[in-house]
Amino acid sequence: MKNTELEIERLKTLSTTLDHKKCVSIYKSRLQQDLSNIPILKPLLVVVLNGCKIVGNETKVACNVGNFAFFTDVQTMNMRNIPANTNYLAVLVEFEFSDFDNNLINNTNKSETYTFGNANSSLYKCISQLIECLDWATEDIIENRRKEIINLLVSSGYQNLAHLPNQKETTQKVIEIFKKNDNKKITIDDVSKEICMSKATLYRKLKFEGENIQKIKEKVLMGRALHLLQTSSLSTEHVATMVGYSSTARFSQRFRAYFGLSPKELKNTKRH
Repeated sequence: MKNTELEIERLKTLSTTLDHKKCVSIYKSRLQQDLSNIPILKPLLVVVLNGCKIVGNETKVACNVGNFAFFTDVQTMNMRNIPANTNYLAVLVEFEFSDFDNNLINNTNKSETYTFGNANSSLYKCISQLIECLDWATEDIIENRRKEIINLLVSSGYQNLAHLPNQKETTQKVIEIFKKNDNKKITIDDVSKEICMSKATLYRKLKFEGENIQKIKEKVLMGRALHLLQTSSLSTEHVATMVGYSSTARFSQRFRAYFGLSPKELKNTKRH
C-alpha cells in the first residue's frame, strides 16, 4: 500500500473516535446531502476521505478522495456531499486568521474564494498529528500544528495560502462576539460597547463590508446548528434550544429556508 493510502487509512481510523474537538471535525453521511448557504466564518480546510464533495455557488468543482478544498475568502458556499460505498466521510480543520502571516496580506490582487488541490501523504500526516495532540496539547502547540499545515501547502505549490485576502475586520469582530455568547440575547448596544464603537459607526462599517447585525447573527446561529446536527446525535429539539429557539417548529422552518432541507431530512442522511 502506498504512503498516501496508508495515511488516509490512518485518518479514517482516527475519525472513528474523534468527537468534535476544538478546531477539527468529522462530517459523515450515508445518503447524499445537498446544502446551500453553508456559513464559513473562518478559513476552513476540507479533506475528503470517502465519497465526493461538490462545492461552488456558480462554478462547481468536485473534491474527491485525494483532493482538498481550502476556503479563505468566502462567507457562504453551496455544497453537495455524495457517499461512496455507503458513506461520505470528510475531515474539516478550522483555522484562525492569526495562523496566517498577516504581513503578507495582499491588498491589491484579488484572491480566489477557495483553493482546490491534491492532497499528499504529508498533508494527511500533518492532519493526523493535529488530531492526535488535541487531547493534551496547549493552544500554542495546536496553533503551531495548524501553521504547519499552511506552511506545508505553501511549500507544495499553493503560495496563495501564505497570506489572506482583505478581511472584513468589523464583521469578524461581531462574529466572535456572537460565537462566544452562544444563544444569549445580544443587542446592538452590547456589540457596540464590546468593540468600543458607536452604533452609527458600527452600522456604517458593516454596511461597507456588505453585512448587517441580523445577517451575521443568523450565519453564526445557523452555522452552529448545522455543525451540531452533523457531528452529534443531539435531537432537533435540543439543538434548537442551544441556538436560542424556543420553538422547534420555528427553528426547523428557518433551518430549511436557510439550507434547503429540514433538520429531520439532514439527520436522515446520516442514518442506515
